[in-house]
Amino acid sequence: MKNAGWIALASMLTLAAPIAQAEWTLQKGSELNFLTTKNTHLTEVHTFRTLVGRLQDNGSATLSIDLTSIDSAIPVRDQRMRDVLFETARFATADISTQLDPVLMQQVQKGESVRTTLTGNLSLHGSESPLEALVQITPASNGTILVSTIAPVMVQSDDFALAEGIRKLRDIAGLKAISEVVPVNFTLIFANQAQ
Repeated sequence: MKNAGWIALASMLTLAAPIAQAEWTLQKGSELNFLTTKNTHLTEVHTFRTLVGRLQDNGSATLSIDLTSIDSAIPVRDQRMRDVLFETARFATADISTQLDPVLMQQVQKGESVRTTLTGNLSLHGSESPLEALVQITPASNGTILVSTIAPVMVQSDDFALAEGIRKLRDIAGLKAISEVVPVNFTLIFANQAQ
């Protein structure tokens, strides 16, 4: 009888393990970009080349942005942003954490597209602040999950002690103004590592 009980328990743990450990990881093709406006009317798109993300079946999600991978299409500006704005020698990454409703994850894995507001925390430049993102979560035919912003996430530079760096960049470039509120958009592609 004791052996039967242990066998049953071991079977249950074996079945439960893949569910508990199921993890989705960020794939190539994922993108995160932000817009800057200078001298009132000139708006440019910047992106980061290196992103690392994980999504658990229980809805726990993290995204790490390698700030040294900034790509503004102008190398000298990239270097200035690394050194003067982000100070990547001290703060190499920006890290986002959030929690999706596990019920939504179940819906998505059943093939349903879901629209929701994600609430999380952004750790950037030595500061942390809450943020919200209105997103569409869509299952793709190849088994991946796409998480895309429906509206830009507005990041306030003052929340992360970045305003001074923006003003320094403005002065270095001889500009009249650079916006201190930055719209951020992303499309993230996750694949289930258990598949």
